[in-house]
Amino acid sequence: MSNGNNRYTRVAILLHWAIAALIIANLVVGYVMEDLTGTARSTALNFHYSSGLTVLLLTVVRVVWRLTHEPPPHPESMKPWERHAASLGHFALYLVMVLMPLVGWAVISANPPIGSEGAKAIISGELGSKVDAADVRRASRKAPRMIWGVVELPEMGFLERIAETPDGVRPQRILHDELAEWHKVGGYLTIALLLLHVLGAVKHQWFDGEAEFARMGIGRSRADKP
Repeated sequence: MSNGNNRYTRVAILLHWAIAALIIANLVVGYVMEDLTGTARSTALNFHYSSGLTVLLLTVVRVVWRLTHEPPPHPESMKPWERHAASLGHFALYLVMVLMPLVGWAVISANPPIGSEGAKAIISGELGSKVDAADVRRASRKAPRMIWGVVELPEMGFLERIAETPDGVRPQRILHDELAEWHKVGGYLTIALLLLHVLGAVKHQWFDGEAEFARMGIGRSRADKP
C-alpha cells in the first residue's frame, strides 16, 4: 500500500522519531552509567535495558509496517549510487536496531541466577580473587529485572544457567565481558551510522534542494506546495 505522496505514513514517521529518541537517550545513558553508583546506577541501568528492548519491539513493528506499506520514492535527482548507499545505510541501521538490544539482553542475562550456588559463592567470598566487586554486585540481585517497572524481563536461560554452580562463575564472567565489549563496539557503530544518516539527509535537504526532511514530517514537501 502506498501513501500516495512524498511523505512516509504517519505511523512510519511516529515509529522513526520514537526509535530515534530512544536510541539517542540510550547511547547517552549507556556511556555514563558505568561511572554512577547506588540508586543512580540502578535507575540508569533499568532505563538502559528497558528502552533498548522497547527499541527492539518498535523495530519489529516498523519492519512489518515497512513490508506492508510502500515508502515514498527517492527524489528523481538522486544518483544511482546515492540510492544504493541510502538502501545500504537503512539496512545497516535496521540491523543494529535489532542486534544491539539482543546483545545487551545477553549481557544482563550472563549473570548468576538469583539465589543459585554460584551467586552464593560469589557473595560469600568463597571464590576469593576470582571475582571482583562487579561480580558481587551482579550476584547480589534479589529480584528479577522489570521492563519500565511493569513487565518482568525474562533472562536468556542458557546464558544465566552457566553460573548455577561455582565452577561456572569464571566462564560466565569471561562471556559476560566479551558480550559487553561487543555491545560497546556496537554503540560506536550505531553513532557512526546515525551520523551518516543525518549527514545524508542534510546533504539532500540543503545542498541538493530536496524536501528531504518533509519525508519524515518536518516542513512541507513539494506535493504540499501550490
